[in-house]
Amino acid sequence: MFHRYTVFFVACALPLLFVQQLAPNMARELDFWLMWVIAMTLVGLPILFAEFALSARSADAPWLGMQKLTREADASVVWRVFAGLSVLVSILIAANITSRVAMGFEAQLPNIAQNVGVPSMGMSAALMVVVLILSLLRANLLPVGLLLIFAGSLISLFDGGLTSGVSVPVLTEVTPGEWGRAVLLALLSVGVGTGLYWFGSQGTASQVMQAKKSLTGLILPIWFTQLIFGSLALLVGSSMVTPLSFAVTGVGMLLIAAFLLSYAGLQLVARFGLLFGSLILLVLAVLFSPLPSGVLLIALAVISLVAVFVLAVFAGFVMKISHLRKTLNFGSEARYNIWRVLVRILVPIVLISALVGLLIEYLV
Repeated sequence: MFHRYTVFFVACALPLLFVQQLAPNMARELDFWLMWVIAMTLVGLPILFAEFALSARSADAPWLGMQKLTREADASVVWRVFAGLSVLVSILIAANITSRVAMGFEAQLPNIAQNVGVPSMGMSAALMVVVLILSLLRANLLPVGLLLIFAGSLISLFDGGLTSGVSVPVLTEVTPGEWGRAVLLALLSVGVGTGLYWFGSQGTASQVMQAKKSLTGLILPIWFTQLIFGSLALLVGSSMVTPLSFAVTGVGMLLIAAFLLSYAGLQLVARFGLLFGSLILLVLAVLFSPLPSGVLLIALAVISLVAVFVLAVFAGFVMKISHLRKTLNFGSEARYNIWRVLVRILVPIVLISALVGLLIEYLV
């Protein structure tokens, strides 16, 4: 299921999943682009380094890996909550996908939806059952889903066309809510908080560390991939959705949801065993699936920010300096010190400011 290119597939897929919700019709707003790139650089990239470093250091999946790392650092078991949060984020993303596909089915194919006669909540729950069954397949869910989403995005971009005025870039007034959405989009584009890069790179990152090479050569290509597909996603987010683009993209999104549930299931089984791990996955998936996508997005935003905050504090303050320095193997001490300052100080400040901005936007 997981191979050396999994992290690149994840880097391509995640930005395309969330732009329509977090940043619709933002392609013409230069200030949002700038905030997103800043967040990708000052928050996403340092946290990506942190997640890969922890993956390489533990040489295991997030749940078992956090157990090793907390014992190695003589740290409290409280920090192992990141593993649980990463699984929860993945299940929430999958539930958000089924909810959005169910709502899109009613909006884009109203005649068929009327003949079916099932409300969106029931449709979302039914789609979750399908996704759970698909998650048992495991193989090729991610690459096939990515190809379908990419094809649907191109159909939307060239068949539906861009919304009026998107070709005229403008600078608009920056609001705290926009900043919060830019940071959240950057984190979801990077995928930190899900543990997917940790899980998908555990073998490769560990081999790079053992060969005494820098992780930079492994991480930067992934980050540039996220920038490219994130930029494409912002353009697609300003295009008109057609029934054909929805149908193609919707199937791809369901396959991505199945991949996420398969990943979450592997994590839960590794921690609780086959019976209880599968039962926990089933209960959480069915429990979240009928919820509206807006509610799921709010829960996803809060839990994702908390998960990244825990990861930043653990990597910046709890892990031993000598261990991470050896694992990251930067070319100079100055680069390591810059990364450490970003993870320890700047990232937590940005995360808190983003959460405050989102809260202000929600209340207002």
